[in-house]
Amino acid sequence: MNSGGMPTQADFHEAISTRSDRWYSACLKITRNPDLAADAVQDALLNAWNKRHQFEQTARLDTWIHRIAINAALNLIRKSKPGMFSAFEADYESDDVTPHQAWEEHELECDLAQALARLTEVERVCFVLKHLEQWRAREIAEELGLNEGQVKQAVHRAVKKLRISMHHMKVENYD
Repeated sequence: MNSGGMPTQADFHEAISTRSDRWYSACLKITRNPDLAADAVQDALLNAWNKRHQFEQTARLDTWIHRIAINAALNLIRKSKPGMFSAFEADYESDDVTPHQAWEEHELECDLAQALARLTEVERVCFVLKHLEQWRAREIAEELGLNEGQVKQAVHRAVKKLRISMHHMKVENYD
């Protein structure tokens, strides 16, 4: 980064090359639509580039863009489905995954995707933002135009439904 702290074109290219798949995956969880997810990432990158002077050096560029991408996905959902929210799939990141672990993660993704599909739109988005994106209830409430109590109730209902939907799964230890 240059001495003023504003990200350079090279900084953006590095972030894109290493993190764009994660941004897309996060946006896909929200939009449930590959085209909207791709649009959200594109919108986020354009927005981040245009507002790069607002970037704070205490943050990581890829994390800053990730947050902008999530907001872009939520905005696209608001435009395409006013009053409705959705989320889909889980993504797991690991550098040292055995074929067996990869297969189990794929199975878990499928199970989680099916379980998430049984949630209401608000429950899905609140769950994804809270547990997969690590947002605070206050942040989710502000972003979705809800109060914190509604967010906490939606997350609680989502967790309860997911436990019921996924009760058949066992935790296994890997040696």
